[in-house]
Amino acid sequence: MSTGSQRYAATGTAPSTTPATRFRPPATTRQLVPRTRLIDLLRAGERRRLTAIHAPAGFGKSTLAAQWRDVLTGEGVPVAWLAVDHDDNKLVWFLTHVIEALRQVRPALARQLTEILETHGDDDPERYVLSALIDELHRQDMRTALVIDDWHLVTSPETIAALDFLLDRGCHHLQIVVTSRSRTGLPLSRMRVRDELVEIDSDQLRFDLTESDSFLRDVSGLRLDHDDVDGLTRTTDGWAAALQLASLSLRDSDDPAGLIEHLSGRHHAIGEFLADNVLATLEPEMYEFLLATSIPERISGSLASALADTKRGQAMLEEAEECDLFLRHLDDERIWFGYHHLFREFLRRRLERDHPDRIPDLHCTAARWFARHRMLSEAVDHALAADDEQLAVDLVTEGGLYLAERSHLRTLLALLDKLPPRAVTKSPRLQLNLGWGNVPLQRLPQAKRALDDARKALTHSNLPESDLEHFRIEADVLEAATAMHVDRPDRIEELIRECLDDPDALPPWVPSAAADFGTYCDLFRFDFAGARRRQEEAERFHKLTKGTFAAVYGRCLAGIAASEQLDLVAAESIFRAAVRTARRDGGPHCHSARLASSMLGELLYEQGRIAEAEELLDESRHLGAEGGTPDFMIARFVTAARLKAVRGDRAAATALLDEGAKAAADHDLPRLRARIDNERMRLGLPTPAPPSHPMPDDDTVFPNGVVEVTTQIEDATSIRLLSDRGDPESLDRACEWAHRWHRRVRTQNRPRAELMVTRLLVGCLFAAGRTEEAEQRLAGMVHICGERGMLRYLVDGGRNTIAVLGLLHTRLRENRWRSDWPTVDEAFVDEVLRLAGSEITDTAL
Repeated sequence: MSTGSQRYAATGTAPSTTPATRFRPPATTRQLVPRTRLIDLLRAGERRRLTAIHAPAGFGKSTLAAQWRDVLTGEGVPVAWLAVDHDDNKLVWFLTHVIEALRQVRPALARQLTEILETHGDDDPERYVLSALIDELHRQDMRTALVIDDWHLVTSPETIAALDFLLDRGCHHLQIVVTSRSRTGLPLSRMRVRDELVEIDSDQLRFDLTESDSFLRDVSGLRLDHDDVDGLTRTTDGWAAALQLASLSLRDSDDPAGLIEHLSGRHHAIGEFLADNVLATLEPEMYEFLLATSIPERISGSLASALADTKRGQAMLEEAEECDLFLRHLDDERIWFGYHHLFREFLRRRLERDHPDRIPDLHCTAARWFARHRMLSEAVDHALAADDEQLAVDLVTEGGLYLAERSHLRTLLALLDKLPPRAVTKSPRLQLNLGWGNVPLQRLPQAKRALDDARKALTHSNLPESDLEHFRIEADVLEAATAMHVDRPDRIEELIRECLDDPDALPPWVPSAAADFGTYCDLFRFDFAGARRRQEEAERFHKLTKGTFAAVYGRCLAGIAASEQLDLVAAESIFRAAVRTARRDGGPHCHSARLASSMLGELLYEQGRIAEAEELLDESRHLGAEGGTPDFMIARFVTAARLKAVRGDRAAATALLDEGAKAAADHDLPRLRARIDNERMRLGLPTPAPPSHPMPDDDTVFPNGVVEVTTQIEDATSIRLLSDRGDPESLDRACEWAHRWHRRVRTQNRPRAELMVTRLLVGCLFAAGRTEEAEQRLAGMVHICGERGMLRYLVDGGRNTIAVLGLLHTRLRENRWRSDWPTVDEAFVDEVLRLAGSEITDTAL
């Protein structure tokens, strides 16, 4: 007897006694779901030398490999099949079984390899047998495939090295298909670099809706409607074993929809499957690690270390993923991981059964970890799951304002809503947080209730006197915020005075916000230089806050001031800085980023930079009626509507104005309503008659700047309607009314307002036949607009303005320009007239 034969006899397992089932795919009496989309992926890479199909138990790895075997066999490719077992950890048995698998499809080749193994069984059989296999396949120039099923059972370095040898030394005549529950022992990275790898993982193996429908209705014969199939696919996440187990339960169910809705890892059949096929194979350390880390919905290395009390959190997560333990990374950096939700539910059930006393501590550990990493929503969820109400309250008390400072307003409100109402009601801090969350979203009734409740809570609080005083001052500042958002500046300066008298005694957020409210007041005292100075002085407080919301808001207000001064270069720079800061701090879709986008979009529209303006204004529209003073709303409703009209989309323009009108009515914002009505008139839409006002003069006193600006807009609409009548009396009255506003605005040092009134006056003068006076007024406007690139400001001036501009253009060409008129750029005039030729528009301002 040869040495090799003696070895076989000693083990008691000769090749002839190995079950024949190991050398053919698993048999099934059931119809299979064709995995056509996956077969197409395999076809695309069928000449690559390694195909790795890896996933947790029950994902259909062997079934796919069998279907691929049938495809290759149908194309005339011999396909050997080997289902490995633990005995293949002995290299000589692995080689013996590989030879036996090849015997089924290539008998002559197998006989030759058997002789070599008999001769060299104790003397480096890997080198002799595998080298001979590689050489003979190459010599015969015959393509052969070898399927190795259940590779995860192999752990010996010698057997793993044998597979490496085949892949490193082999040629394209031998394709190897491996199925495994783990990536361990497979040279995936090396083969991927060589472009010799086709990889199918659990994500690709999941049944899609079409495949689930085929399995449940065609194969299993269940009477389910489309919604039931869709629900079960989503519930199981396309996991084939779970679909199979669920289908068995559904056969006897009187309520398929209810069973599908409640299907989880607690389902008895799924639990048994996981216990038998997954947990039973784990080392105790990994088992305990999985239980501890099943607590959160997502898990990182650091969090895993805290929960499992190990320094190897990241390594063990990567090991679990490598072993395909229903865990996958959620980002390219492999920082966050997540369990398949059915597996996570199963682990949680095991944790409840085996270690119920550990669960509260694990939740508290997770809560504190998430809180340290500024993930307050998850932190509060875990605190409440631990039934630790005080911890949840403390987390929102300490971290809630951080969310407000970063404009994560809805998150803040959602967290407060999770807390027991009685805990929120008795806490001044939480009530103020509630107010700060509601005010910027224009939820002013809720904000006012929170403010009232905060002041009541202060009267019953046992906090130190100094803390009570700080909360009282902050409450006044919050009231100022409410006043600003309803466009009522009258009491704001009084409400913020105490805060700004000693700002360093308060948390930076409070004077930072108070400075913004003061800047708003500056705008409506028409002290635009003062508004910009105030924001420069407030910068030190903005920098000390934990977020950038107040800084972004303040910069937007400073940008509005610069725009009112017609310092458009500075305004654009300020708005762009605000957009960058907001996006860097909270992402492109955060509340503050959308506010800043609206102001930058409005400015760019005015200069004819339509594409970027539209992108910014479309983004800002997601705020709807929630967010900002009327200045921001005017940008995202009125200016955006004007832009849509320029694009030819009058339906979109009308919808924006309707939405803006509703916001103005819901929040009682007359200034916004006046701008909406004025724009409706410009588009020729039905417009309510504006309120009747006497003509202003230099001595007219308005309660505040907001009222004056609102009156000016309403009067502009009235003046335009009067001018459109066309009779001499109406035209004379329109010209006089516009003249009076022009004289008043000029004395107030309001450059943009003066430009607006001048544009209105030019239209009235031209309509009244006072052409030369209209030309003189417009020449000054063209000079200002040309210097600042305000292209659309003239195009949107309406037919009369464009007609006067045409007369000025004729003067330029004929050298009849008056020497006492300001010079204008003829190329700029040409561009305005070119645009106006295709889109003559009307405007009241």
